[in-house]
Amino acid sequence: MASIFESARHARALAAAVDAFAVAPLLRAGLRLGLADALRTPQEPQALAERLGLESDLVLAWARMLHAQGWLSRRGETYELAGPFQWLLDAPEAASAAALLEQVVDTLGPQLAALPELMKGAERPLFGDREQALRMAAIMRLFEPRALRALTKIPGVRHPRRILDIGCGQGHYLADLLTRFRDALGVGIELDPHVAEAARRRLAEADVTRRAEIRVGDFLHAEPPPGRFDLILLNHNLHYFSPAQRVAVLRRAHDLLDERGIVVVQTLVRIEGLLPSLLGLQGPAALFDLALRTHRNLYGLPAVDELHAALREAGCAQTGEVPILAGGAVRFVWGSDGA
Repeated sequence: MASIFESARHARALAAAVDAFAVAPLLRAGLRLGLADALRTPQEPQALAERLGLESDLVLAWARMLHAQGWLSRRGETYELAGPFQWLLDAPEAASAAALLEQVVDTLGPQLAALPELMKGAERPLFGDREQALRMAAIMRLFEPRALRALTKIPGVRHPRRILDIGCGQGHYLADLLTRFRDALGVGIELDPHVAEAARRRLAEADVTRRAEIRVGDFLHAEPPPGRFDLILLNHNLHYFSPAQRVAVLRRAHDLLDERGIVVVQTLVRIEGLLPSLLGLQGPAALFDLALRTHRNLYGLPAVDELHAALREAGCAQTGEVPILAGGAVRFVWGSDGA
């Protein structure tokens, strides 16, 4: 029988789990209703509710909960944004963070609620309607600034001449690379036509459309773009392919390389260990892996050794990796034919 101290510890763990489950929808409500923006100026919940036309008792309960979780600061009866909430509003990644909250509440929450039925064999839903595709593309931008810095550490990436971005999403990586490398040409391939149109707009905003092209189609089966490439990217999309298909995708990419070209895969990976746990990365990676598997057209995250093996089977003579986040939960894994 557990001691009273063990029972208290376990109860605290359960309470923390319940609190954590509630925070995402509370943060989203704060963004959607303008509560967060209004609390840039410290004020009492009653005044805040009157200003926004909301129910005062619910606004007060909302503020109390987020104060308890460290998202709001309090002095007497006055509340204001704490550092994490301020970051959520003003960080360069704010749009991506907001998209993540939407995804957690609208997609992940229902999928986890359905987990008992899914585990017993219920049909898994399809992923990929327009809103989900655009939201997922926005979420993956969370890693973009660090990823672009890490990309230059990969041998052969410093001065690309022809870039192929497979599953280019909204075109941010391709636009940024073409802006950085003014002599480079680029091709993006995107399955979803709505996301592809967003990519074209991003290239136009970056004023690189004369050096870039966005194609709509399935890279694995559509006619490949002409010519050879010295940099081929797959950013956070390997989970759209089954483990058996991954080698075929990487082989097709490898076959489009020039003699000094390199295939670069950016992905979250299944990771365990003390450092990832201390940095808080092990849980989110495991959760994302679970979320992927609840859809019948998505697949779990790859293990790093599996990805190296797939690149070698695809024809790469040399492979390597570069971490994007400390602890390595997000990283580039690359393959080439060597120097």
